[in-house]
Amino acid sequence: MSQCPTRRRVISGMVKASAVFPILALAGSAAAAGTTPKSDVKYQFTPNGEAHCGACVSFIPGESGGAPGTCKVVAGAIPQNGWCVLFSKKSGG
Repeated sequence: MSQCPTRRRVISGMVKASAVFPILALAGSAAAAGTTPKSDVKYQFTPNGEAHCGACVSFIPGESGGAPGTCKVVAGAIPQNGWCVLFSKKSGG
C-alpha cells in the first residue's frame, strides 16, 4: 500500500516551509556581510574624490536611504560616504 500525501500533510508542509523561509533569508543576509577588518583595506570614513562606498559593487545599502549599510568584503557598519582600497565602481552608476 503506497502512502499518498493527504491534502492536510501538503498544506502543513507548506506552512512549515513558509515559516522557515524568513529565518533563512535573514541568515543569508548576515552571511553576506564581509569579515575583513577595516584596517586591512585602509578604510576611511570620507570619500576619495568621486569614489565612495555607496557607488561600490560590494556595498549593501542599509534599511533606509541614509543609514549605514554593510559590505560584501569589509566587516562592520559601512557609511555610504566611506572608501577603501577595494573600491570598484558599480557599472552604469
